Amino acid sequence: MSRLKTVGKIVLVAVGVVVLLGTVAVGYAAATGERKLQFADTPAPAIVASTDSAVIEQGRYLVQGPAHCSACHSGSPGSPRDPAHPEMINQVPLAGGFVFAMGPMGTRYARNLTPDSETGIGRYSDEQVARAIRTGVLPNGELSMFMRFSASNLSDEDLTAVISYLRSLEPVRNEVPPGSWALFGKVLMTYAFGAMEPRLATAPVHVSRADEPSVERGEYLADNVMLCTSCHTINDMATFLPTGPKAGGGLPEASHGADSDMEFVAPNLTSHATGMTGKLSEDVFVTRLKAGRVCLSSIMPWENFGATTDSDLRSVYRYLRSLPPVENDVGPTYRPVGWKPGVE
Repeated sequence: MSRLKTVGKIVLVAVGVVVLLGTVAVGYAAATGERKLQFADTPAPAIVASTDSAVIEQGRYLVQGPAHCSACHSGSPGSPRDPAHPEMINQVPLAGGFVFAMGPMGTRYARNLTPDSETGIGRYSDEQVARAIRTGVLPNGELSMFMRFSASNLSDEDLTAVISYLRSLEPVRNEVPPGSWALFGKVLMTYAFGAMEPRLATAPVHVSRADEPSVERGEYLADNVMLCTSCHTINDMATFLPTGPKAGGGLPEASHGADSDMEFVAPNLTSHATGMTGKLSEDVFVTRLKAGRVCLSSIMPWENFGATTDSDLRSVYRYLRSLPPVENDVGPTYRPVGWKPGVE
């Protein structure tokens, strides 16, 4: 009997130690989790906005077209973009406010990109705005995971054009909440996520728009501007590094819309018979992108890609066709959550 009591005491002590360690670990994450996102010393690109009309027009094309900035940052004062009407994203101010509801991790908001001096980018220098786009580090020094992994990695020429266009917009006063990280989000950042660092790679070589499509232009667009090869590749969500073959297709992800019982999967884009550029001719590929969205809840910026020139879309097609073919039939790209081959 005494032996049982001794074992019981040991178990209780062990449980107590585990609980104590868990409490200390959670407390440490709560106090320090956000420090992992602080990179105030990250250098800013030496970008200066231009007033040249051609540069501004190029910026407009990028923001509303292939760089898809308006997909997240369009909005109106006091009212985030209506998810039920994505066709409006290029017709309303880039006043921000779109909510990124991340469940137990927290809530973030798309910022006001108009040059308002109090609530928009008018309070920041060209270099601060350029740093946010290029590296993901916001003016307050915080690394934005959305800007780091979802914003286009533009050449110096295109980065200048985008900022020039944003400076040319009509200022819109729209105070966007700063956003917050929940305790669970801080715990994940501290113990689960890999090293989160700014994007510090050398800026990509600029390849100008041209009437004649080219693989070089397509590579610049697909890898850096439209981010086709990022979204359509399997990535490790702890490190955000690619683990699957380039453009070979992604993993299923539950819809973020009201259709939460459905899921999307980014299809294989390579030239294999199971890939989109293997199945579709160049003309059909361009026509499909121009046709726009079928599902309201799709996170692909269909409206922006539909506003991209035919020449640029043909360039992307030719670049994707040049990649090593990958055999990967992902199945229906929009299907019930948990779909398996052979199950209707």
